[in-house]
Amino acid sequence: MTELDFSIVVPVFNAEPFIERCLRSLIQQTYPADRYEIIVVDNNSSDRSAAIVAKFNRVKLLHEPEQGSYAARNTGIRVARGEVVAFTDPDCEVQADWLRKIAQAMERAEACLVLGDRRFAGDAGVLGMLAAYESAVGALIFNTEKVDCYYAYTNNMAVRMSLLKSLGGFRHLERGADTLFLRDALAQYSPSIVQYAPAVVVRHLEISRVEDYLRKKGIYGRVDGKRGMANRRALPLIERMALALRIKRESGASIAMNIGFLGSLAAGAARFEWEMRRP
Repeated sequence: MTELDFSIVVPVFNAEPFIERCLRSLIQQTYPADRYEIIVVDNNSSDRSAAIVAKFNRVKLLHEPEQGSYAARNTGIRVARGEVVAFTDPDCEVQADWLRKIAQAMERAEACLVLGDRRFAGDAGVLGMLAAYESAVGALIFNTEKVDCYYAYTNNMAVRMSLLKSLGGFRHLERGADTLFLRDALAQYSPSIVQYAPAVVVRHLEISRVEDYLRKKGIYGRVDGKRGMANRRALPLIERMALALRIKRESGASIAMNIGFLGSLAAGAARFEWEMRRP
């Protein structure tokens, strides 16, 4: 029988600029402190990340010598005592009600994997419009059972321990093992195990400029082009365009900002496609 409701697992590699904000947000949850644990797995950091983590008495610090965030996550899973394992990244700050909202999303008996909403470091300007667009894409995909479009992201994901054990955790890959885990879960069970919960919010501190967003789109394209994910169907262009126009209309932004938003979306899509298709 599990001892706790939640185990939070955070892999860390050279995250000195962000890790303290991440941990403070995890400690300051509105969820009862005696019902969850925080496990940080240092993955050979060469900066002060491990030293910063060690200052937090409530945090269990582990070390994983095999390089790779999924190897580190699996190390955390092995010692976790929670019924549900909640994942985030060291460059993310979670909302104060993060665990409470995950618990609410898990109230549906068949829900075994929860994916939340991801926002960027700021909500203003073009960056805020890009974040709103990405959130709208996720909501459309997961709320209409477009299963062949499904993807996962361990910076805001919670999984029942029973599902993690049945699938043996994550594959030890550089990137993309979260989406492959989701695919394996869907193949073995059904789409009803996946719960998209926009009220489960993290803020991705690393994305503080449009340039950061474009860089990430390139990384995601490179991941989709490898590891058997190239055949994950993208949301149809006409639906993406409709979402972009909706965000533009609802934002009330200036003409210049709208041009910046639409131009950034186009640049991000082009970078994604180029990285996905290059050898």
